[in-house]
Amino acid sequence: MGASPLQAWRALSGSLVRGLRSIEPYSPREVRARLLEDLSRGDARTAAVHAAAAETGAWMRLLPNDACREHRLGLAASRLPSVVFWHRQGLSAEVIGQRLTPFGERCYGDRAIDAACGVIAALLNEGPNARAHL
Repeated sequence: MGASPLQAWRALSGSLVRGLRSIEPYSPREVRARLLEDLSRGDARTAAVHAAAAETGAWMRLLPNDACREHRLGLAASRLPSVVFWHRQGLSAEVIGQRLTPFGERCYGDRAIDAACGVIAALLNEGPNARAHL
């Protein structure tokens, strides 16, 4: 006698849940590296990172409410889409830092790139209801 439809459903749903749990979450470091990769290689994770990065409204909403405060990102918080674009174009963190502030340094560029990659990773891992922890 074969398995009932309910038993088959339970087996299938259990394997789906186990499969979803085995997917490795995106880290901000991985997002940062994959933004520099070319889409023509056909890697699914790289394509997902690029697609998520293109959804600027979705990941900008994940920034904490106080992201514009100086102890966080300051004025760079509103320029994170530009930061992602510049990073994708291959500009160094130092050049990005100089574009963000008059006396910008590499640390400003790195902090902005890290913040953007953190919220993009949060979007990829948890969806639009996520809240990034910067």
